[in-house]
Amino acid sequence: MAETKQLITLDENAVAFPVNFAPAQIDFSGYNQMKDQIDQLHDGLENYEVTKGNLKEAKSTRAKLNKLKKVIKGRKVEIKKKAEAPIKDFNDKVESLVAEIDDSSSKISDGIKGYEDQEKQARHEKNLKHIEAICELAEVDPAKIKYQSSWDNKSYSKTKFETEVDQQIALIQQEQAQLADNIKIVSEKAESLALPADHWIKELDNNPLSSVLDAMADYKEDLDAVSKAQKETKLNELNSLKKQGDKYVDPKTGEVKDKIIALKLEVKGTKWQLKQLYRFIQDNGIEYEGLED
Repeated sequence: MAETKQLITLDENAVAFPVNFAPAQIDFSGYNQMKDQIDQLHDGLENYEVTKGNLKEAKSTRAKLNKLKKVIKGRKVEIKKKAEAPIKDFNDKVESLVAEIDDSSSKISDGIKGYEDQEKQARHEKNLKHIEAICELAEVDPAKIKYQSSWDNKSYSKTKFETEVDQQIALIQQEQAQLADNIKIVSEKAESLALPADHWIKELDNNPLSSVLDAMADYKEDLDAVSKAQKETKLNELNSLKKQGDKYVDPKTGEVKDKIIALKLEVKGTKWQLKQLYRFIQDNGIEYEGLED
């Protein structure tokens, strides 16, 4: 049978300090006599005036006073140190006892923390499995759930955790539905403007729908303006040339500027598509036969 280690039972109420002490007593019996002497010295020097004639004597007197002060303060430090020695010794002993207790407590705390960390990790993994399962049912990417560290705490309510996950999933589903609607709107708008939809759908990642639609309209307007300018420039160039057989020549120099190419083709499409083709041909000054408006 494995040996079971028993903790020592210690009744903290029974831990009284087995210490006898009394307030520090310092018998300064000669205080009054010393004070009288210093008072007399002080009074005697109250009106002392330093002159050129007694300058040497004044310096000597000052040196004696400073030496007396040093002796008194030195004696004070010596006596105070002796008086405080028992307190320092007592304090050192108590701190050594406390340090041993802290060491024992820390070792136990480390063991407790190890088990608590294992339990917390187990709760974390269990929570992740729940999130994955519920997200799979809701067709939501689990990575989109913002995991709260407090969910791993033992004191955190399981019901509250599940409710908060459900709330996040509902919000994600709402955002996904809104995004799907926005993509549909952008796609339809792109088709009506004859623009590629992929770029504008990507813009929805960082911009609201209204901004994307406005940007599409502005872009189409700019394209139309450029296209119109290019068409006008090309038509003006053609109008300035002279048609000779299957060529366009510069009437001033006779230089051949372009050739006329004749193609026969059959086109099929919706009424709207054929109308667009008809407008394109007209806008670009292309000669045609057999197309009806």
